Amino acid sequence: MSVQSDTFILSSRGWLLSGVLSALFLFFTMTGLHLFQFLFGALLLAVLIIFRNPERNTLQSEEQGIISSVDGVVLSIEETMVDEQKMTKLTIMNSLWDVSILRAPFDGSIEGFKIRRGASLPLYNPMADTLNEKAVLSFRSSKGDEIYIEHLSEQSCFPIGIEVEKSQKCKEGTRYGFLAKGRTIIYLPQDTRLSVNAGSSVRAGESVIGYLNAA
Repeated sequence: MSVQSDTFILSSRGWLLSGVLSALFLFFTMTGLHLFQFLFGALLLAVLIIFRNPERNTLQSEEQGIISSVDGVVLSIEETMVDEQKMTKLTIMNSLWDVSILRAPFDGSIEGFKIRRGASLPLYNPMADTLNEKAVLSFRSSKGDEIYIEHLSEQSCFPIGIEVEKSQKCKEGTRYGFLAKGRTIIYLPQDTRLSVNAGSSVRAGESVIGYLNAA
C-alpha cells in the first residue's frame, strides 16, 4: 500500500508493530503479569501515537499557497544559496509525538528525490548532518515553481520512509512519506512571501507557510 492511499487512522507502517504489541499486551493481561502488562501497554500506546494518520484539510486554500509538509515548530528562517540561486531556508523541528506523516506542499509533481540511509545521532552532534538518515525531494508546482525539502532523522528507531516515484503527480496534502522525529528544511524561492515566523507551530497538510511569487 502506498503512503498516499494509506488513509486508515493508523499508518500501514505501524500495523505489524502495533499488532505484535497488542498480542503481547493481551497475553500478559490474561496471565496476570501486571508489570509486563503495563510495559507493553505503554509501548502500544506510544506506537499508536507515533503512527497515527489523521485526515487533514487545508485551513486556508489559496492560489500559490505553500502548505507545510511536516508537523512541528519553525526553528529558523534565513537566506541561503542553492546552486547559485538565492533561496529562503525554513527549518522545522518535529518531535516524536507530532504526527509523522509527510505531505505534499502544493498541487504539482515530484521532480526527483534521494534517500541516504545512516545513523540517528542527536542533531547537536556535529556529525549528524553527515551521518544521519536523510531524504531530499524536489517539488515543482503546476505553474513551474520549484522548492526543495530535506528531511533529517534524529534519535529514532524508525527509518525515514519516502514512497513516491520520480515525476509523480501529487495534490496538495498528498501523503508521501514518514519522519518520526527530526529536522525538515524547506528551500523556497526568494520571491516567496512567508506567513510564519520563528517559533510558529505548523501542521502538515493544513498550515500555510507562504505564497509563491508574492514577495
